[in-house]
Amino acid sequence: MDKPLVTITYKTANGNRICVEVSTSVKELLEQSDRQIRSQRRQDRRHLDYMDFIDGLTDAAMNTPQADAADLAIRMESYRQLYTAIDQLPETQRRRLFLYYMDNLTHRQIAKLEGVNRGTVGRSIKHALIQLQKDLTE
Repeated sequence: MDKPLVTITYKTANGNRICVEVSTSVKELLEQSDRQIRSQRRQDRRHLDYMDFIDGLTDAAMNTPQADAADLAIRMESYRQLYTAIDQLPETQRRRLFLYYMDNLTHRQIAKLEGVNRGTVGRSIKHALIQLQKDLTE
């Protein structure tokens, strides 16, 4: 039988620890909420990284007064090279990159969608990024 109360510990921003006694069901609810918040933060981080990447060209061109035609041309050429390199990836890697970065799916969600294990998806995305880096630095 479950204990009527369990103790959970939280760490505050200044490093102190707070202990709170709650029922097991409340503890499970708090843990689930914490997992959802962490997952959302990961998705937000990925989305912001991607949006910084995509929007960088227009932001630089429109919001930065010192951006001149030469800077814009260099950035446009960089994006062209990136999209060319992405097009050279195998279909599976390209699809997984887009699902991960554009659709904000987790490795687990992509794996479930494709019927493979999570590690396979993670390795595929990692190898795609390595290949892109190699293609773009040559």
